[in-house]
Amino acid sequence: MKSILRGAAAVLVLAAASFSAHAQQSASDSGSASVTVIRPISVAKNADLAFGTLVRGNGTATVSTAGARSVTGDVQALASTTPTNAQFTISGEGGQSITVTIPATISLNNTTSGATGSLTVNTSNDLSGAAGSQVLSGALGQAANGTLVVKVGGTVALTDTTNTGVYTGSFTVAANYN
Repeated sequence: MKSILRGAAAVLVLAAASFSAHAQQSASDSGSASVTVIRPISVAKNADLAFGTLVRGNGTATVSTAGARSVTGDVQALASTTPTNAQFTISGEGGQSITVTIPATISLNNTTSGATGSLTVNTSNDLSGAAGSQVLSGALGQAANGTLVVKVGGTVALTDTTNTGVYTGSFTVAANYN
């Protein structure tokens, strides 16, 4: 009988140990929360794209992203007018990756009273690498904005029948955080 009691006691001890190991009613662990706050992004125009005064002919006029003008064919550029490349400053949180959007073409319309006609400018820019992988200068959390200066040039084709007059148009340079 003692051996039966000892066997029963051993079974009860094992059952109690097993029950308490599996009887956990709750558990917990801790997590953390964080947020990174950055400045808004902005784009400011510093200069407009200007080809200056051109004498029509069959050919093209180009203003480089550095602001230098060149002509081809019969097109002539008057030295008395100064060409300029367009320039924009993008500002935001330093070190952040951004996407810059620049249109491939700009449409110019003849705005001279009574005149008609339009011209298309094929744009160029000085972005290094893909438009979607630009990075603002500086680093996160600096007192000053991070910046990226973008320069835009272009090429316009003329013919000997292009209507004379002043041609104007606008375009938008946009930037977004990635």
